[in-house]
Amino acid sequence: MPIRHTFYHPDRLVVGVATGEVTLIDIVGFARAIAEAGLVHYRKILDVIEARPAFTEAELKAFAQYAREYPVPGKRGALAFVVGGNRGGFAQLFASIEIAGRPAQLFRSIHEARKWLAENPPDD
Repeated sequence: MPIRHTFYHPDRLVVGVATGEVTLIDIVGFARAIAEAGLVHYRKILDVIEARPAFTEAELKAFAQYAREYPVPGKRGALAFVVGGNRGGFAQLFASIEIAGRPAQLFRSIHEARKWLAENPPDD
């Protein structure tokens, strides 16, 4: 599975790690797992250092539009992307797309991402 995820309930945090070729279906699956668990309000880290996008910018924008329209109770938790080298393009694009006030940022390390998320606590 290109995106493995773990839910950390005491910290109200979801950590996803993407590896290899990642399709839009993989991203949808990651988002669906979070939504089905009722954890949209949790903060999220998505490590894409070892991932290669296998989708177009237009497909990602279509997914973002779907995510905007998907009804969720409360606010969406902050999203921190961990990127490496020149592979942050699709993460930058996704982070820049406004989705219902959800803050999103790019980071070069998981430590920086965790620090930023600590400053953006989830709504309960």
